[in-house]
Amino acid sequence: MLQKLFLWVFLVVSPIYAASLVEFSGSVSELKDTGKSMTDTGRVVKVLSNAAITKGKDKFELKLTGAGVRWKTVAIMDVNVYAAANYLDSSLKINAQNPMETVAASKGKVMQLTFFRSLTSKEIGDALKSALEKNGVDLNAAPLKAFFSQFEFSVSPGETMLLIGTKLPNGEEELVLEAPGKTIKGQGKNMVTDVWKGYLGTPVDKGLEDLKTKLVGN
Repeated sequence: MLQKLFLWVFLVVSPIYAASLVEFSGSVSELKDTGKSMTDTGRVVKVLSNAAITKGKDKFELKLTGAGVRWKTVAIMDVNVYAAANYLDSSLKINAQNPMETVAASKGKVMQLTFFRSLTSKEIGDALKSALEKNGVDLNAAPLKAFFSQFEFSVSPGETMLLIGTKLPNGEEELVLEAPGKTIKGQGKNMVTDVWKGYLGTPVDKGLEDLKTKLVGN
């Protein structure tokens, strides 16, 4: 449950980048890089309870469905990689048994990833592709192929990457990735919903399985 997180209730409005499509506000919870290995940094990531996507005249009001730490086994050591927070339409209640059903119904979506480790865009992209393949997503589909071809960035500890999804009037979905110094856009049928399968679909490993339970509020 979200109550398991340490909560402080005070208002904060915090865009990740000056030109970000997303603003965060509301009560604050903390996720820490602790408890996995001697490489833990103790770094604290603050997660806010609400988010809003603004695109021109359109505004999507979202709420936090859950947040947790993604860990991965590297050699023989479990290492915390990033803190993740998932936001969907504020009018929806996430179906914990079938979260992708709620994801598909949500007009706006935000996945906030704040990193505990330095990673290249290739490492981030390869990990996401592996998770999508596990869920039967066609990585050769033109929109996804073009999207991943633009992965040219890196993240350092404490930096944040946002995945932002919205439904378009023509029935397609637009995906925006905001990373330090880089913004990537893509558009296609079910494109955003497919990418969310990498986090809320069938987990590719135990670390993502643990994260998924947290992202749905368990």
